[in-house]
Formats: sequence, structure tokens, C-alpha cells
Amino acid sequence: MAYKGKNKPTVNITLTDGQQDAFIPSYSTLDEIKGNVTVTPQVETKIDHIYITLECTVKTYIERVGTASATNTRSEGYDSRLRLVQPIPETAMPESGKLGPGKSHTFPFEFAVPKELLPKSCEHTIDNDVVRQAHLQLPPTLGDPMASVWGKTMLDDMAPDMSIVSYFVRVRLVSGRDEKTGKHIFIGDEIKKVRIIPAVPEHPPLAVLEGKQDDYRLRKEKPLKKGTFQKRIGTLVMESAQPRSLHLLPLRSEDPHPVTTMATIRLRFDPASSDAQPPRLGSLVTKLKVATFFAAKRMHDIPKRSADFHYGSDRSLYVISVPLSSRCVASVEWAKNTPRTTSPRREPSVPGSPVVPASSFATPLPSESYREGQDYYTASLVVPITLPGKVEGNTNHKVFVPTFHSCLISRVYALDLTLSCHTPGASVIVPEMHLKIPVQISAEPNADARPKISQGEAEAIARRESLHAGNVEPPVPAYSEEPQTAGDGSWSPQNGGFPSRREIPHYPVSPIGSRQSVDAPEASRGLPPPDYTIQTSGRPTVSSR
Repeated sequence: MAYKGKNKPTVNITLTDGQQDAFIPSYSTLDEIKGNVTVTPQVETKIDHIYITLECTVKTYIERVGTASATNTRSEGYDSRLRLVQPIPETAMPESGKLGPGKSHTFPFEFAVPKELLPKSCEHTIDNDVVRQAHLQLPPTLGDPMASVWGKTMLDDMAPDMSIVSYFVRVRLVSGRDEKTGKHIFIGDEIKKVRIIPAVPEHPPLAVLEGKQDDYRLRKEKPLKKGTFQKRIGTLVMESAQPRSLHLLPLRSEDPHPVTTMATIRLRFDPASSDAQPPRLGSLVTKLKVATFFAAKRMHDIPKRSADFHYGSDRSLYVISVPLSSRCVASVEWAKNTPRTTSPRREPSVPGSPVVPASSFATPLPSESYREGQDYYTASLVVPITLPGKVEGNTNHKVFVPTFHSCLISRVYALDLTLSCHTPGASVIVPEMHLKIPVQISAEPNADARPKISQGEAEAIARRESLHAGNVEPPVPAYSEEPQTAGDGSWSPQNGGFPSRREIPHYPVSPIGSRQSVDAPEASRGLPPPDYTIQTSGRPTVSSR
């Protein structure tokens, strides 16, 4: 129930972390969001509680226009991905439970952008654990028209209006409950938008499947002729593999270098006769395909085929093509190869079987028309891939977010490589050859981002050091990132790199209050030693819906 009185309290949210002057404050993984909430009532106002939260919401909708009649249907999806609550101590609230008129009351808050979401954020049915792990990662800010970080120019993240990921600090003032419904009565509700681009590491290359199992094509074979009714002079093979990721610089980085990577195209020409010559190459056009998959219902798998999203009533797809480069490759020379031994033949592939990456071979595999022992020609093209940078005065600047997969929205990228060539003795251009290879966009965290430990974690570290001093060696836990340690291998607050709260291990020591050691009879009978669990407290409450 919203408060509609004209004496509504004034609520202001200000930041104190150095981004108070930013048009839209921007953060990455482990960054701290600090600020103050100032409440100024116009009249004496009763306040039961103040909720200060950091929230992430995902909103989607699908519209389908009916063909039989002039009607359309709309399916909507909503997901609350994150909700961090700032505890408000009772001493911060007035003893009378009322705020005096005209007096400003300040409540500080502090949040840390987490590395990932809680497991209960994704409890729906999924195909495998890989999908679950992907859905538990923080999605970047996407599609929000207020998410601008370059001066006051709105940036285009190439997302449709039907898919929006928003982050904001929210303040709500509660004054009692409604007598009929029992719901809270909110007399103030204010938000402040923030932009979050989480750190995303580079993942292993995708296992691209043959046939129509996905949208990618890493290899293409094409017969070449001098004319429409002429004999075939040979077969041109074009191969490539997924390149290294395009690594976005930290949000606070002042490095002017562009974001770039390299792709390699390997060519092979298998002549049909000994006097046939390889074609002369023409141009190579490179484009970046930006695909946003979104659905009104939670997705159970990572999107693979765009065709699956074109005709569904509860999911859709938005694709945009960004031109990257167009260059002439006519100067590339062919190298003639004489096989000394039997060349490996390319076995017919079974639909659904993984494609062997082109980078696994120095020379592309022979074409299906290759005859054993004959000469062939090879060539290689190195293609630089550079994301468009910021240009002063450009009102249509593209901004790229990392590759991600959430329950309702996925963002993927692919390189579209188009090669043209000229057949010797022909007056027409051979039809173009296309490759579509996956590429990932990853992101780095800010250089000063450090995990912040709670009092309970500090006590756990102190217990571990005491165990080490007593010559009781606990097992070394496995961490996702190698932490820094002191010279004796123990944890130290000065060295940093502490494990997060969920990574604190259970050590094989005696229960508290017991005089048994790890050499107790339980161990001699082959039973595992008893454990104790370190309980932590004092951190903001984390909840997710």
C-alpha cells in the first residue's frame, strides 16, 4: 500500500564511494557501494522500519500478433535475481518511533557486489549442472535506458526493449500495517540506478556440432567452376576456430588501448586436375553478430539454435550485426604441397558430432573430393578483431557487455566471416563463402576490488592459525583462486586473498568442550573424525527470490 499524502517524507540517496558525481555509477565484482540515505519528513512521521536494499530485477515480455484477427497476445516474465539487505540497528531509529518534522535523519549503507548468486536463485528444472552454474552468475546491466556511463550520452547495448536487467539501491519507509490486508504501509519508496558489469573469466571454447544442431559453422567446402556449365576445377576448403575472448577492460581503467583478439582462417584448395590453379582471393568482410535470447518462462538450457526462438509464444530473439572490417586479401599467396605420405582423409561426419577445431591441424583436412596422393594448395589469413571504440560526437555509440546466460535472458556473440574469390579463367566472381564462429566477451574486475571478510571469517582464520601452531595440520582446501599466504603458509589479514564465507572448510578437530584429539578411538576404528562448523554473523542479510 503506497502513501499518497501530500506530506510525504523526502528521501535522498547519495553515494560516498567516489562516484557521487557520476551520471550513472558503475561497479564490478567485489566493488563496494557506499552511501547515505537522508530522510526529511514534512510533519511528525511514525516510522516502524527502513529497508535499504541493493536489488537486481530482470523483466521480459513477448508480443505475438494474431493472423486470424486483429489481436495480439503478450507474455511477461519477471525475476528478482538479487536482494541484499542493509541491517539498520535499533539505535539508529528514534526511541519514540517518530521522526521530527523538518529534521534530516541519515542512515548509512554499504554493499559489496557478490561474485555469484545464492543457489535458491535458480531452483527450476534445468538440463545439467553447467546450465545451473551459468544461471547463478550475476547478469550485467542490459537494456536499461538509464544505464549511461559516458558523460550524459545514452549508450546502446544492442538489447531490445523486451529484455531489461536493472540494478538499483532502493529505500522504503514502513509505517505500520493495513488493518484489512495486513500488508506494510509504505510512506516512501525511492531508488537510485547503478550500472554493474560483473567480472567474467574466459571460458573454454564451445563444442560446436555438425549439421543443424547449432548456429555455428567452423568449416566450409565449395566446388569451384569456371562457369555455370563448366567442369569442376577443384574444391576450396575454408576453416577457422573460436579465437581467444574479447577481454573488456575494467570499468575504471584509463587504458586507451582497444579491445582486440585474433582469428585465423586456414584455406586449402584440392585441384581436380594437375593443371588446375587455386583461385585468386578477393575480399574478407568481418561482422560481429550480437544475439539476445529472451523468454517469458525460465529457460532450462543454454540457447543453441536461433530457429527455436523464432516461432515460440513464450520466447524470442533479437539479433543485430555490427560491421568490424573489410579488407582486400588478393595479395595472399598460395603454397603448393606435395604429400610425402598418405594424407588423412576427412571421414563423413555424423550429425551431432563435435567438430574438430581447425587449430588442431597445421593444414585443413582434405575435402571429400580429394584424391589420394595428389598435390594441393594451402594459405592462411590472420584476421584482427577489434571492437568499435568511443568516438567523440558519435551519438550512436555501441557498448558491449560480457557473454552471459541467466534464467530469462542470454547474450551471445559470433563472428561472421565472408570470403570472396575469383576463379582462374572465369569472368564471374565465385559465390562467397561464409563462416560463423563463436566468440566470447569477458570482463576484468577493477584493480582495487578486494573481498571483505566478516568478523566470523576472521575468527575462523584465527582458529586455523592456532591449529597450525599446535601442529595439527588441516587438509588444504581447493579454492577457485589461489590466495596469497604468509611465509609459513598461514592466512594473514595483511596478505589478503581470504576465502569467501561459503568456502570456509570444516577442519578435522575435536568438538568444542571435548578432550578427545584426532587420535581418538574413532580414528583408530576407521571412522571419520568429528567436525565443527564455523558460524558467521554480522554481515548484511542476503536473500533472493
